[in-house]
Amino acid sequence: MATIETVITKLRERFPNAIQNVTEFRGETMVTLTREALVDVARFLRDDPDLQFNLLLDITALDWLPREPRFEVLYYFLSMRNNLRLRARVPLYSHDTNVPSLTAVYPGANFYEREVYDLFGITFLYHPFLRRILLPDYTTGHPLRKDHPLGYEPVEFTHTYDEIQPTKPNAEPPPRPRRLIGSVGGAVTEIPLTVTEPATPWSGAQTETLLINMGPHHPSTHGVLRVALEVDGEKIVNAMPDIGYLHTGIEKNAEYKTYLKAIPLFDRMDYFATFFNVLAYCLAIEKLMEVDVPERAQIARVILCEIQRIQSHLVAVGSQAMDIGAVTVMTYAFREREAALDIFEMVSGARMMTSYFRFGGLAEDLPAGFSDAVRAFVKMIPPRLKEYEDLLNKNPIWLMRTRGIAEYTAEQAIAHSVTGPMLRAAGVKWDLRKVSPYCGYEQYDFDVVTGTRAKADVLECYYVRMEEMRQSLRIIEQALKKLEKTKGQPYITNNRKVAPPPKHELQHSMEAVIHHFKLWTEGITPPAGLVYAAVESPRGELGFLVSSNGTNHPHRVHVRTPSFANLQMLPLISKGYYIADLVGIIAMTDIILGDVDR
Repeated sequence: MATIETVITKLRERFPNAIQNVTEFRGETMVTLTREALVDVARFLRDDPDLQFNLLLDITALDWLPREPRFEVLYYFLSMRNNLRLRARVPLYSHDTNVPSLTAVYPGANFYEREVYDLFGITFLYHPFLRRILLPDYTTGHPLRKDHPLGYEPVEFTHTYDEIQPTKPNAEPPPRPRRLIGSVGGAVTEIPLTVTEPATPWSGAQTETLLINMGPHHPSTHGVLRVALEVDGEKIVNAMPDIGYLHTGIEKNAEYKTYLKAIPLFDRMDYFATFFNVLAYCLAIEKLMEVDVPERAQIARVILCEIQRIQSHLVAVGSQAMDIGAVTVMTYAFREREAALDIFEMVSGARMMTSYFRFGGLAEDLPAGFSDAVRAFVKMIPPRLKEYEDLLNKNPIWLMRTRGIAEYTAEQAIAHSVTGPMLRAAGVKWDLRKVSPYCGYEQYDFDVVTGTRAKADVLECYYVRMEEMRQSLRIIEQALKKLEKTKGQPYITNNRKVAPPPKHELQHSMEAVIHHFKLWTEGITPPAGLVYAAVESPRGELGFLVSSNGTNHPHRVHVRTPSFANLQMLPLISKGYYIADLVGIIAMTDIILGDVDR
């Protein structure tokens, strides 16, 4: 098994002039590369038999205005074989913001590079389709640059393809076909619309592939996703996701908040996994400031996240069944979800946007009756899951609409940066709760659920999510036993750099009152540095990259959201299937558009 020292040694030997610097901060290693060597280094990291950095987790950028080099493009590589992570940095001057594209090495770089181009204005040379991805083409400037103000302007979304004139029988030969701007196998390109010559020369009839919209007003896209489809009859030739309808500029807004006041922003990304969003952010700040978290808070975090994983999977299974036609499962799933929301309301006062976790622990201690409510929930779910399976597992229509639909291999999923249930359905045993435990997950006994077929499909993803809910119940039962032993123990750290003084001190200590006032008005001030923390959300790896410049406002908060990466698979897995299959395929990916657009 390779170590990070082995990786650095190999890189220095193979690219002696390309490695400019190697730094380490809070246990994370970062290599500074020349941009000329970037593609070769990436290919070496992927193909070397000892290293096998086969998954590109993320690409983002930092703006250090007025410093030069002004920009840093950050790449995050993962070796699943060695369970190693490596971050690479390519510095760029403000007058020369070009860097080679990695799409030829990692197809999953596609969306990430387009996002950096959109929000930072950095050009990725040889990218197959370098267009804005979240904002309209007419947008002025690049919002995540430091000299771009935080402001709001009206947005009108436009189509990304030319109008197509239908071909009439016995008409003059048509002009050169218009082009669909689309994506094949993750590489987005301009695809000429194919014109099929008539089967019988004497008929005079001509046909061409048709370009149609699915969404954003289609019921299965919920008003926030549009898919441009090129179809031959009812068969999908190509599909291009068009996103940005729910873009709220959360990462830009975070730069104008203190660290604590940014918490409610992140609730609103994946609105079915709000605890996970805030937990990943808190873990990053706790790592940055080296803050310990009491055991009671750790256990509470695990319980609440696993309950939320169940309610998220309930919605995923229920909405997928409804889109295919089994409406009963949807109503049943939302019935059980209500019990989970009741628990969230009990601890935080809110059913969805909870903002309950804090740096170093929890906002408040768990209320009386919490354990009893969770036990009732744990007791209720297993027979209800059996009820869903009785409705679906032997239903011939369900099996016909899911088995063999949207098939893909583990290699294809890894190449497109897919994580979570979609990756595990392809047989890859990768779960951050096991391979990189956080919040004490190493203390719990549970299984990582994987698919059993050579290729994943819609049905296999359903099976994985159903079994993952049962594994979450196992974790919750173990955590409840641990929670009983922590009654009366602290629920938040005693580190006064991040936690306010206890209320009883405020009654007789002016110093405590002053400290409390300054903590809530000025906020915390972490040391300068860059950290990354990730959790296993219901959709995959959810990671927060936090860059601190030593002030009380984040220099940069970037979120690696699983839905954004998983959506890249849509063109690949939908090609060759029917329009009617696409609703089930979209539901299979379980994307949350707030998570995609953020």
